[in-house]
This record gives sequence, C-alpha cells and structure tokens, in this order.
Amino acid sequence: MWIRLSLGLGLFVGSMALGRWLHRRRVLSEARASRLVRWIVTVPSPIVLCLSFWEMRLRSAEPWLLPFLGLVISSSTLVPAFLYARRAGLSRPATGSFLTCAFFSNLGYFGAFSAFALHGEAAYALCMLYLVFFTPCFYTVGFGVAARYGGQAREGSAMGTAFSDRLRLYPFLGMLAGAALSLAGVPRPAPLVWLNHVLIPVDTALYLIAIGSQITFASPRPWLSSCLAMSGIKFVYTPLVAWLLVSLFHLQGLPRFVVLLEAATPVAVSPLVLPLLFGLDKRFANALWLFTTTLAMPYFVVLIPLLSRL
Repeated sequence: MWIRLSLGLGLFVGSMALGRWLHRRRVLSEARASRLVRWIVTVPSPIVLCLSFWEMRLRSAEPWLLPFLGLVISSSTLVPAFLYARRAGLSRPATGSFLTCAFFSNLGYFGAFSAFALHGEAAYALCMLYLVFFTPCFYTVGFGVAARYGGQAREGSAMGTAFSDRLRLYPFLGMLAGAALSLAGVPRPAPLVWLNHVLIPVDTALYLIAIGSQITFASPRPWLSSCLAMSGIKFVYTPLVAWLLVSLFHLQGLPRFVVLLEAATPVAVSPLVLPLLFGLDKRFANALWLFTTTLAMPYFVVLIPLLSRL
C-alpha cells in the first residue's frame, strides 16, 4: 500500500511538472490545454464515471451519510464566499474562481492520503466514500458557476468559448448509466475492472498535465486579502460546520475523524481546470490554491493531534 501511495503522489507531482515543462517548451499552449480538457471531459471521463458508479453499492442508505455530510459542508462555503466576493467587488471571472475554489477542497490527494498515513486503509476507504459527491458536483455545480461568471468575461478568447451543454451532459450520462447498472444488480464484467484501473490514472494524469501547463507560482501578494479570506473559509469556517454536523448526527470514531479532517483541507486542484474551459480568472485561482496548500501543511501539524479530542 505504501508503494501505491508513493505512485499516487508521484502521479500528482509528475503530471503537473510534465505539464509545466510542456508549456515552457511551447508544446502545450493555453488553447491546446483547453482542447485537451474538453476532450477528457467528453470522452474518457464519462467512461470512468460509468464504470466507477457501476461498482458502488447504492441500494443501502447508511453509506450515504458521509457523502451527504461532505455535500452539506462544501455547499455551506458558497454563502461566505459569495458575501466576500460581493463586498470585495471582485470581477465576474474572479468571483467565479473564488466560489469554485471555496466549494471544492483537496479531499483526495491531501485529505485521503493524510488519513491513510494516520489510520490505514479503513480511513482511506471512508475518505473515498466521503468524496463520492465531489465528481457529480464538479460537473454540475462547478461547471454551472463557472459558466455563469466566466462565459461573458472572456467571450471570443481561446479560453472563454461559450458553455457547451455536452461538457456537463456526457459526464452526467456516464454517472447515470453506472448508477442504473448498479441499482439493477448487473455484475460488472472482470475485463472492465482492468479497463478502469488503466483509465483512472490516465484520465487523472491528462487532467493534471493540462492544469500544470497553465499553473503559475507567482507571489499571491496581489491577492493577499482574498487568500486570507479563503483560508478563513477552509481552515476555520468549514471545520466549525463539520464539527456541528458530526455532533448533530452523533458520529463517532474513525468516521468522525474523517469528516473533520476532510473539512479542513485546502483548495482542490480541480477548480484550476475551470479557467481553461470558461474563462475564469486563472492567476487568481492559482494564487488561492498555492496559498491555502502552503498554509495547510503547518496547519495540519497543529490540527491532527486535536482531532481525536473534538
């Protein structure tokens, strides 16, 4: 399992580094990265989603508590994020970036891998269950917010083409088909298990290459107040919401730990792909991601010993 963990982190870092290198070599321009992401969303991603949802056990209601809590916690961030964006007078593209960065946290690479290192496979499995809501919401809430705030701001540019319904339709159809097969009790053929084990890392790597080609590591100083506001949402507001919910539902033990840990994760990588599709503020989103990810490392050192007492 430690080998799998190392490979997963290597895939994350290596793919983004490869994308950055391709950009510097002028192989993967902004327009090409946009076309690559659109191809990923409409071709391999629906297949991956169908096969993944097909394997889930969707007939029992009990497993849905963790993703339900994850959805409520993430959705609650839109209120303070919108109020801040309005008070700060952010532009439409910047508002779209701020809202999507607030909604989506790094539940997988940062949260799940941290949980695994601390409590093993059981914690990792609970994290995977917690983030079930993430992908459906990314293709619905994420794309919807990005289309609302980004489409008009960059109209006519390579990265600001009008929102295409198929960008949400194809992944949604994949999820719907997989869920229907799961609920119908149709067994997934063994060759498709192998296929998805290949498609998932390939799909992820291509996403990260496209994101890495456009990411910047410039100082977040011009957006310092917004970065601090986002850090308040990620590291104060959502942990408080999570604590209230786990107390309300009397969640104890490892599931309680997982919810509190995941609620304290920084901005996800996924929102960084939305400027490639909808013309949101790319540099602003990069700054929010870089600042919260950097801050999360010392924050976790302090937080993790406290989680067992909360």
